[in-house]
Amino acid sequence: EASVRIQDISAVTKVSIGSIYHHFGDRDGLIRATYVHNFSSAITEDIGRAKRWWQNIHNASEIAEHREEMEAFLNSHFSHQSPLERASIIGNSAGRPQLRENLAQVQHKLNDELTEVMQMLQERGVLRADLKPRAVAVMILGMLFGRVVAMLDNEPVGDHDWNQTLLAAFSGFFI
Repeated sequence: EASVRIQDISAVTKVSIGSIYHHFGDRDGLIRATYVHNFSSAITEDIGRAKRWWQNIHNASEIAEHREEMEAFLNSHFSHQSPLERASIIGNSAGRPQLRENLAQVQHKLNDELTEVMQMLQERGVLRADLKPRAVAVMILGMLFGRVVAMLDNEPVGDHDWNQTLLAAFSGFFI
């Protein structure tokens, strides 16, 4: 980040310096926009994939029938962006209230999008009726983010074991 220079970005992208300043305000605005983009892109794409997948699920037995697909989805999710990278972006918001606010707006939107999926599942009788769809959505996103804990361990949990445990935890949400 310290080596980011607007002149270099302009030269590589062939976008004028004036245009960069017009769209991002200043160097920090450009850096902030990059962090926000990186923070949201993989999750946004995966929530879209999850919505399409869950639209075809109408009961709990169908969930069990697609367990291998769910594990493949998790493997794909973690290959798009490391939880460590997301943690780094969040860490960079310390002492930067505007970045923190931008990330909070993105996270709110992600929570809303996954809440829609959970509401649909609850209406179909797949998600437990005693659970609030938003709380489940936030918990699922938190569990995905929690992979960073395993990555930092000197004896990290492998992908297969992590995904099996994560799916077991997810199954507690469903009937």
